[in-house]
Amino acid sequence: MSLQERQQLSYPLYLEGGGEMGMLTRSFNWSETTLGAPDQWSQNLLTTVSIILHSKFPMFLWWGAELIQFYNDAYKPSLGYEGKHPKALGQKGEECWPEIWPVIKPLIDQVMAGGEATWNEDKLIPIYRNNRMEDVYWTFCYSRVIDVNGEIGGVLVTCYETTNKVKTTQQIEQTLIELAESESRSTNLITQTPVAIGVLKSRALLIEMANNKLLQFWGKSAAVIGQPLATALPELEGQPFLKILDDVYTSGLPYAKYEISAMLENEGLLKKYYFDVLYQPILHESGETDSILVVATDLTEQVEARKVIEENFLQFRQLADSIIQMVWVTDAMGMHEYYNQRWYDFTGSNFEHTKDTGWNQMFHPDDRERAKEKWAHSLKTGEHYEIEYRLKKHTGEYVWVLGRAAPFYNSEGKIVKWFGTCTDIHEQKLLQEQKDDFISIASHELKTPVTTLKVSLQLMKRMLSNPSAEMMGNLIEKANKSIDKVGNLIEDLLNTSKYNHGQLHLNQTVFKLSEVVSECCEHINYEGKYQLKLTGDPDLQVYADAERIGQIITNFINNAIKYAPESKEIVINIAKSADHVKLSVEDQGPGIAQEKIPHIFDRYYRVDSAGSQYSGLGLGLYICSEIIRKHGGQIGVDSEIGKGSVFWFKLKS
Repeated sequence: MSLQERQQLSYPLYLEGGGEMGMLTRSFNWSETTLGAPDQWSQNLLTTVSIILHSKFPMFLWWGAELIQFYNDAYKPSLGYEGKHPKALGQKGEECWPEIWPVIKPLIDQVMAGGEATWNEDKLIPIYRNNRMEDVYWTFCYSRVIDVNGEIGGVLVTCYETTNKVKTTQQIEQTLIELAESESRSTNLITQTPVAIGVLKSRALLIEMANNKLLQFWGKSAAVIGQPLATALPELEGQPFLKILDDVYTSGLPYAKYEISAMLENEGLLKKYYFDVLYQPILHESGETDSILVVATDLTEQVEARKVIEENFLQFRQLADSIIQMVWVTDAMGMHEYYNQRWYDFTGSNFEHTKDTGWNQMFHPDDRERAKEKWAHSLKTGEHYEIEYRLKKHTGEYVWVLGRAAPFYNSEGKIVKWFGTCTDIHEQKLLQEQKDDFISIASHELKTPVTTLKVSLQLMKRMLSNPSAEMMGNLIEKANKSIDKVGNLIEDLLNTSKYNHGQLHLNQTVFKLSEVVSECCEHINYEGKYQLKLTGDPDLQVYADAERIGQIITNFINNAIKYAPESKEIVINIAKSADHVKLSVEDQGPGIAQEKIPHIFDRYYRVDSAGSQYSGLGLGLYICSEIIRKHGGQIGVDSEIGKGSVFWFKLKS
């Protein structure tokens, strides 16, 4: 089942519950709007509507080009008991709010155009409700909602009506002003209130009164009463407060700020605090400012807690983007919500490529159904998800990865998210395949000479009573060859183990390469069929381990005989190349395909030519490359199909 089909079947889950507005939303004929029926809605619209319906906080949504409306039970009181509810549901925004459309439409346009979210606090927006126009104060935020196509699909309104709060605050402020003007009646009340309150007299900002809470914030005692604020709190120098208070005094206009930070000294240490502040000028009958009422509420704990949450989320994003694994997050239904940067770098994909069934298309066709079934099982049972599959890389090749995911439970024990990773295991997978092939090859390569040796020994045993010198000599020679072959295979295995563990030791001396070539040729059995021709400068010397270099030369010549049996002449050349000495072995064999050359010195790699398989463990050239690497030299091969091969190495002269 595709993600779209699953969405069509599961959309009623998103509209379950939600009180009266949930019921109205389910029964509304949405097909008559531009949004169409709910089974055609996008995943993001369904998720957003579900969040709104189940929220206890007043929430409202405009969606699509016509700004079709949704809202929840908590928002109903804002529409009044007569008038806009319930016909506002599914209505176009412009038709619903003609009296305030010139005010709110620019804010909506700003968000729909990709701008920052808007924030308005205690804003007066009169609306028509309860059969009349009412002065209503609102605190609200307009923020964008991204649709599945990556574009802005709508505007989410989180809001609450603050009319009562504003009117209450106005009454409180007026009462406080009256209390400040009547000091004899207000001193006791202000001193004991849990809100920080003070009065600053004249433009010099003399501390006329400060209640216990304000003194606590300042970290001072009542001894500062009568002092200028700048003297009592010298740490305010360089901060904006003295300038703001002076502006309030000279202009006669109040100043209010939410979540303003201040550095205050307390017990000898400067600490950052966050406050809601109100600076209210107290005027003479003449209209001139006499003093300033200061009201402050400490928000430090709330702000620091919020910053910890924000910092944790930022750390998660940075951690996810910095690790080598691909990280992804889905909702409880398996719909992807997040990929880290490593995912996009690896796949070369974007949101358009991975939406709907796009994620499934990135699996190798042979792995797709298996991975889909495994993921469906984990979503159904809550079991951890773990599977190996091939994933399409940005280069177009399929790479083996290990996919893992674990469920995240909320406080009620329900799965709300899945956190998953994809780890590149391609090299490990190929290495395991090489090891498996090697075991098979090694078993065969060791079995053949041992079988030959066993047959030779059995024949010699039968001939003990009637020995034939000629036949016995042939059998002994075959037995020796089998023993030599087994010995060479074991030697290759031991050398490989040494190189892997860094146990290769060099006995370096100065010698002529031509002398080592001559020694190697004496020990190679080429049965008189091949001509070994030495060219170049025979006097060139190198500083190296002669025995190990001889091992490389022998390997090069034996490979020329093995893989180019029709090449009767093998040319060994020694030449000076810049600050290096280069030795090459050239044959006139069939050559090597270009796609195989990069792997020619890999461990366990065995070349085949025209479908012919050759004996050996695939370790010879790997050992040669390790010897040269230990010497700090270079090794390589130049070859073309039909033109033979030239194996070479370079050592510092």
